Amino acid sequence: MRKFLLYSSALVAFAMSGVAEAACIQTPNCTTLGYTSTTACEGGLKCPWGNAWFCNVGGGGSGSNPDYSNCKIGDILYSDMSCNANMIVSKTPIGVVFDTTNGLAIAKDEFANLVWGAVVEDVSGVQNSSSVSTSTADWQGFKNTKAMYEADKSGVNYPAIKKVLTYSTTGTEQGQWYLPAAGELQAISTNKDTLNTTLAKIGGTQMSGNYWSSSEQNSGSSYYIGIGNNSSTIGRKLVKSKAKPVINFGSKNKTDFAYNNGGTVVTCKIGDILYSDKKCYSGGVQSGKTPIGVVFDASRRTAIALESSSSSGIEWGGYGYDIPGITNTTDLSQAKQDFSGKANTAAIKAYNSSLSNYPAAKYAYEYKTTGTNAGEWYLPALGELYTVNSNKDFLNYALSLVGKKDIPTDEHWSSSEHSDYYAWLLHFYNGGVGNYTKAYANGYVRPVLAF
Repeated sequence: MRKFLLYSSALVAFAMSGVAEAACIQTPNCTTLGYTSTTACEGGLKCPWGNAWFCNVGGGGSGSNPDYSNCKIGDILYSDMSCNANMIVSKTPIGVVFDTTNGLAIAKDEFANLVWGAVVEDVSGVQNSSSVSTSTADWQGFKNTKAMYEADKSGVNYPAIKKVLTYSTTGTEQGQWYLPAAGELQAISTNKDTLNTTLAKIGGTQMSGNYWSSSEQNSGSSYYIGIGNNSSTIGRKLVKSKAKPVINFGSKNKTDFAYNNGGTVVTCKIGDILYSDKKCYSGGVQSGKTPIGVVFDASRRTAIALESSSSSGIEWGGYGYDIPGITNTTDLSQAKQDFSGKANTAAIKAYNSSLSNYPAAKYAYEYKTTGTNAGEWYLPALGELYTVNSNKDFLNYALSLVGKKDIPTDEHWSSSEHSDYYAWLLHFYNGGVGNYTKAYANGYVRPVLAF
């Protein structure tokens, strides 16, 4: 850093007092002395001979002349975007510097018990990292955060992102803070002790435990880092971890967003709530609309009912009879490829019009809600039921939003037939699948709707 000679007004008064009247002293030039800012800055020095200011006091600038070249890791970040190792009583601390190359700082605050995402979706604009080692090369936290906002402007599907995007402090606005990428978060973890010391100094929350990054592995998993052990870990997006906002105080990036909770019609995603108008909406639970299900397969546009049968004592039925129109499948891997639940249920109905001999299909077929009639819902095939189980965490989260219980962790019947004596059943406790006798085995029924 250049050294500047900052004249005081007292020195000037002495020099111009006129003791040696023959020597005229030219007024010093503020710019050459280092007073280069044209905007006043809190904590800066004003040039005695004009309106110029020297704002690079203790590292970091402010006003229209930001300068973080002299900031150090562990410095306090103030609301005017200046930084200093010491507390300045006239300034408001808002964070702690963790990267001086790019001018990055963590917030003094943090948020706990947040899931990364509530739907199964591969976010467009966030590059997937296939492994832990490649995830820590990702330093695009701001870009990732903005991409997730663009994917769901309500923020309901991405709680961790919503928290950091709506975070603000003195001197900052909503949309300037973001969720750090895995590489940025690893740098934070590496300097944990230094950062925590400063956080304690400014009354912030010291870091410990697991924190979400904005780096994604795939549609169901993202990366979090254990602060202190400096290791990136793959976690299901519905795992609850902490979120620490980060800001680029060098450029003060801004997302240019405004949350829209009105709910615009969007392409349905796994975990979306389905309403009686058979549409999915962003923005979570929609006021004035009636939820009837939760999407479990976006490509096939199918949703589960909000509740399973109240009893688990339902038989498949028709012991000893082979239903025409349902292909018997004795191989488990082939049975998991059966997504023809609606056709299977229709075949059972055609074979026994009252469905009196087939209690599981009867319950699903006669199920109805606001906006739907009996005959629209059906007993899911094993492939459909297996997909429900694979995404049950996301589905249970959506069910909780509408005040419903988790899917029971017991056996549920599929409409897939093994033989004339057996049908396929799935256990939601561990995902186990087996063929069980149609007459003496009992299970739950979870109706499914194709919308």
